[in-house]
Amino acid sequence: VKYLNAYTGTVLLRCRKDCYRLLCSALPFVRQLESRNQRYPCSLNTLHVGGTIRTCQKFLIQYNRRQLLMLLQNCTNEEERRCVQKSLLSCSLTEEASQSGDEEDDDGTE
Repeated sequence: VKYLNAYTGTVLLRCRKDCYRLLCSALPFVRQLESRNQRYPCSLNTLHVGGTIRTCQKFLIQYNRRQLLMLLQNCTNEEERRCVQKSLLSCSLTEEASQSGDEEDDDGTE
């Protein structure tokens, strides 16, 4: 697990590119997660398969923007609308100082 957001229910999993089909086929069969002797029901599905963690992050940003736009359309009052607009404007991927050799090729999967 490279990223977990319990609020949005999003998990970014990383695996070797030769094993991604096995992982994608196993995810729908996971029905619960266990932590500290407590079981949590869940449903996992694949939203995106990417070659690098960065491309997966970009996908998650676009996915979250689309979800926020749908929320914006369903707002009932002006306060809700301002909160969603603020969240929508804060969706961005900040550029870090890249080090040579850190970026993976875009042919694998994340």
